[in-house]
Order: sequence, then structure tokens, then C-alpha cells
Amino acid sequence: MPSGRSIAAFAVKLLVIYGALAASWPLCGPAYAFFLRESGNVLFEAVGARDHGRIRPYTSPDGMNDTVLWVRVPADGLAVEVTVSSWLIGFQPTSLLIGLVVATPVSTRRRLWALFAGLVMVHAFALGRLATFVILAPVVLPDTFWAQALGWFVIYFIDSPAVSCFVPVLIWVAVTMRREDARRFAGSTPKKVTA
Repeated sequence: MPSGRSIAAFAVKLLVIYGALAASWPLCGPAYAFFLRESGNVLFEAVGARDHGRIRPYTSPDGMNDTVLWVRVPADGLAVEVTVSSWLIGFQPTSLLIGLVVATPVSTRRRLWALFAGLVMVHAFALGRLATFVILAPVVLPDTFWAQALGWFVIYFIDSPAVSCFVPVLIWVAVTMRREDARRFAGSTPKKVTA
């Protein structure tokens, strides 16, 4: 089982790395928001959703949201818009994942592989959050239970800080941990086989 000192070292590294990345948001936030919007639009074009869904820049009065999802609803020809924060959708989960992977005491090669695989997965997760709304909004009729359910989905999945924290931890476990790590954390060591 890891010692208290190694757990403390992991926690300090994680907080420093995550804190540094979070502090860099004012500098790299616009570039990240642009990257997220453009990769989302490329995805929508690839799956044929560009005609009814787009991601565009947005400036909210409070400065929190910087992206708008615009979706045309074929049933009535109107458009539905929802504003989101690219920080919450993608940058915060990405920063947390980077902090977790870099702070993990594993070999450099394993850490680099985990970082690459984790970044691909966390970006796919961010795009999935956006794409799900673009896919569902056109098929949901207004003033129905499903329209309310879509609103709840936006609140509890797309705009959820808890989801933005929980999913990167799952991705970190998936790309970084191995069976022997689980044994080590549990405090058990494999038994030697004697002939």
C-alpha cells in the first residue's frame, strides 16, 4: 500500500499542475474554445448534422459562457440555442486529467501513453457532450416531457461540474492503472510460486 508520504506527494503535484493549468485559462482559453468549437463543427459535418446544428462563439454578459450550440428543429423550423462554457465542457476535465496522469508515480513511457490516450478520450467526452444535444434537440417536440428531459440533460450532463470532475477520474483510472497497481493499492502482494 502506498505510504502517506507518496499519497501527499501525489496530491501536491496534482494540485500544483491543475492549479497552473487552471490559472492559464485567461491566456489559452480563447484558443481552446476555438479548438473545441471547430472540432465539434468538423464532427457535425462528418455525420451530416451540419445542416441543423452549429457551434459558434458567444459572449455572455457574465463572461462565463463562450460557446453557443445552435440547432434547427425540423418540426417547426425554429432554432434552439443553448450557451455553454468551453472551460466547463472541456478545459477543466482536460486540466484535471493532465494533473492526475502527470502526478501518478509510474514510468515516463507509461505516463506519456496514458497522457496521449487520456487526452483523446477526454476530448471525445467533451465532443460527446456537445454532440448529444445537437443530435437530440431536433427530434424533441416542444412542450412535451422529452423537452423537459432535454432541459434536465443540459443541466445535469452538459453543464454539470460534477460530471466534469468525475469522468476525467474514470479516464485516468482506465488509461493509467494496471492490475498490479490495484494489488499494490490494496496492500496485497502476489504470492511466489515455489517448485
